[in-house]
Amino acid sequence: MLDSYQPHDIPNHLSHPLVDEARDSLLRAVAYLQDDERQDVLRACHFGDVAHIKDKRKSGEPYITHPIAVAEILAGFRLDRDTIIAAILHDTVEDTEVTAELLSQEFGETVAKLVDGVTKLKSSGMSKQQSQAATFHKILTATLTDPRVLIVKLSDRLHNMSTLDAVSEDKQKRTAKETLDFYVPFARLMGLNHIADYIELLCYRNLNPQMYNKFTDKLLQHGLGRNFQKIEISTYLQNLLSHLNLDGHVQVLDNRASMYRQFFRNRGEINQLIRQYDFEVVLKDIEACDKLASHLIQKYQIIDRHIQDNIRKPLAGGNQSLTLFYDRDYNHIKITLMTQRMQEAARLGIISGEHTGVSQSVIQASLRNMQALADAGQSSIDHDAQVAIIEELISYLHERKIVCYSPKGRAYELPRGSTALDFAYAVGPAIGNIATGADINNQHGKLGLVLADGDTVSIDTDKNATPRAEWLGFVATNKARNEILKFLKCLPDDQKILYGKQALDRALQTYGKSINDLQDADWADILKWRGISTTDELFMQLSTGILLPQLVVSRLFSEEVDYADGHEITQSKHLLAGIKGVEVDFARCCNPIYGDSIVGHLSRQGLVVHRHKCYSLQAVRADTPYQIIQLNWKNDAVSEIEPNTLRFPAMLRIYAMLNEEQISQLIYEMRALNIGVEHTQVKADKSDGGDGKVGTTTLHIVVRSRSHLAEGIEKLRAMFGYPNIMRLYQ
Repeated sequence: MLDSYQPHDIPNHLSHPLVDEARDSLLRAVAYLQDDERQDVLRACHFGDVAHIKDKRKSGEPYITHPIAVAEILAGFRLDRDTIIAAILHDTVEDTEVTAELLSQEFGETVAKLVDGVTKLKSSGMSKQQSQAATFHKILTATLTDPRVLIVKLSDRLHNMSTLDAVSEDKQKRTAKETLDFYVPFARLMGLNHIADYIELLCYRNLNPQMYNKFTDKLLQHGLGRNFQKIEISTYLQNLLSHLNLDGHVQVLDNRASMYRQFFRNRGEINQLIRQYDFEVVLKDIEACDKLASHLIQKYQIIDRHIQDNIRKPLAGGNQSLTLFYDRDYNHIKITLMTQRMQEAARLGIISGEHTGVSQSVIQASLRNMQALADAGQSSIDHDAQVAIIEELISYLHERKIVCYSPKGRAYELPRGSTALDFAYAVGPAIGNIATGADINNQHGKLGLVLADGDTVSIDTDKNATPRAEWLGFVATNKARNEILKFLKCLPDDQKILYGKQALDRALQTYGKSINDLQDADWADILKWRGISTTDELFMQLSTGILLPQLVVSRLFSEEVDYADGHEITQSKHLLAGIKGVEVDFARCCNPIYGDSIVGHLSRQGLVVHRHKCYSLQAVRADTPYQIIQLNWKNDAVSEIEPNTLRFPAMLRIYAMLNEEQISQLIYEMRALNIGVEHTQVKADKSDGGDGKVGTTTLHIVVRSRSHLAEGIEKLRAMFGYPNIMRLYQ
C-alpha cells in the first residue's frame, strides 16, 4: 500500500478532491512555518493519504480528511512542525500497516513518539473497560513526558465530536460522556481551557440535543440584545482605561461553555444565565491590573468573595488573572484582568513557555499528583487494578481542588477538605511523620484544621515526634493515609500495642476522661464488639488502622445518644464503611443522603453523620478538629438492603410557580420513579414589585440516594422547561 508513496515526488493532486481541499486549507493555516517545514507538512499529507487510501469515514468521506482537519485545528494555535505532522499521521500506526519505526525514519523520532502517545491500546485479552483504562493511562503518561500529546488528542476529539452525526445516537452519547469524564477535566488541569471550552460545548450537544437546543434557541432570541450589551460594556471599559491612563485593550469573551455548563448542571435559571457577560482586559503589568481592579471594586462595591486574585495565587493549570464579578442593571458581569504574558500562557496552558515562576510552581504541583497516579498504574500489570487506578484518576480530575503554598512560595495541590497534616505529607513523608502543628497564614493551628484555597502553611516539626493512629481519622488524601499506615505497620508488636493504647487514651480526652476511667464492663463490651479476647489485640487494631480510636470512644458512650425525635436510622450500620457496632445518627442540620460526601462528628450525642461542608461544623473544625473523622459509604450498600427501606428526606426548590395540574403531574411522575412527595409549597416572589406570577415551588420528598435524587431532578427539569432546581439542606 505504501509502495506508491514517493517522498521526493509529491503529486499535485491526492486521492480525492476532498483531500486536495483539506490539504490546501491546512497549507494556508501553516503559513507561519518555515518553507522547509511546510514542505514536510505537504509530504506528510501525501504519506497519510497513501496509508489511509482504503479507509473511509462513517460519512463516506476519505478518512485522511479527518487527521488533516485535526492538524488545521492545531495550526490555529501556531504549533510547531512536529505537532502538525503528528496530527496528520496520528491514526496511521493504529489503523494502517505503518509502523512507528517507519514514521521515525520518514519524519523523525519526535513525530513517532507523539503518534505513539495518542495511539489506542487494544488487546483481545482485555474488556472494553480495561482497554479504555489502558488507553487513558497511556495518554496520561505520554502527556507527562510531552504535553503536545494531549493537545493532539484534544484536537482529534474536537473534530470527532463535531462530526458525530454520522454515528448512532448511543455512540454519540457514549463518546460525549467519555470526553466530559476524562478529556475535558484533564485539559483544564493542564491549562488548555480554550480548546476544552469548544469540546465541552460539543459534548452537551451530543449528550442531550433537546436540552442543548432549548438553551441555544434562547440565546438566539436574545442575540441582538446581548450584542448591544456587550458593545456597551466593552466600550465603557475601554473608555475607563483611557480615563485611568492605562495602556491596554478590552476583549469580549465567548462565555457559552460556562453558560451551557451551568444550565446542564442545574446551576442557574435560564433567564439569569443569558444575562451573563465575560470580558478580558489585557494590561501592561500587574500594577495596572491592580489599579483598574481597585477602581471597579470601589465603584460597584464588589465584595471579597466576588474577587479572585489568581495573579498571586494561580488556578490549577497555572492560569493567572485577577477576576471580578459584579451586577449592573440586572446583568451579571465577569471581568478578567491579566497581562499579555498571562494571556499567552492561558492560550496553551502547559505547552506555553510564557509561565511565570509562581504559575509554573502550580503546574508542577498538578504534574506531581498526576505522575503519582501514572506511576501507580505503571507498576500494576493487573488489568482490573489499572481500571481502579483510572477510576481514581477520573475522580481526581473531577474533585474540587485547592492550592496551598509553603512559606517559600512552592505550590501544593490538594483536594478540598484537606487538612494541615495532608499538606505536611504532600511536602514529604519526612515532614508529615514528625509534624506537631502548623502555622496557617501566620496563625497557629492544629494539624487537623481544614485548609482553604490559597493558604500559606508552615509545618511545625519535632524530630522525636512520630505519626499517631488517630491521624487516620481526619486525613483526606490517600498519600497521607498510606504513609501513616506504612509507619505504623512497620513498628514491632510491643510498640504497636503501646501506640494503640496511647491513641485510645488521647481519644478519650475528648470526653474529659482517660483510659484509667474505663471499667471492666467497658472493656468486656469493646472486646465482644470486636470479636477478640485481649486488650492487646484491640491496641494492635488501633495502631494498624483496622479500627479508629475515635470509633471506640463513640461505642463506649453510645448509651448517651439522645435522638431529637426518638428515631434511629437502623440501616446506618449497613450503609457506612467501618462503622459496625457504633450508634449513628444523621444530622438534621444538613440532611445527608446516601452518596453525599460525608464526615462524622464525635459529639457527646454519639457519632453524627454530616455533609462534608456542613456549616454547623465550622466552629468544631476550628476548635477541636480531631472530633471530625472522614467517613465513606459502602459501595455495595444499596444492593445489600431492601430498596424500600432506604428513606432519606430531601428538599427541592423549583424556581417556577407550579399550578395544581402541574403538581398532580409532578406527583405522578415522581411516584413512577419511586420518589415519595410528602409536601409541596408554592410561593410567589413579590420582592421586585411583580404581579405574583414569578415565584418558587418547594418539595419535601423521600429518596434512596443521591443518584436517585439526581434522576428525579433531571425528570422535573425536562417536565417544566428546564427551570433551575436547588437542593435545600436546611
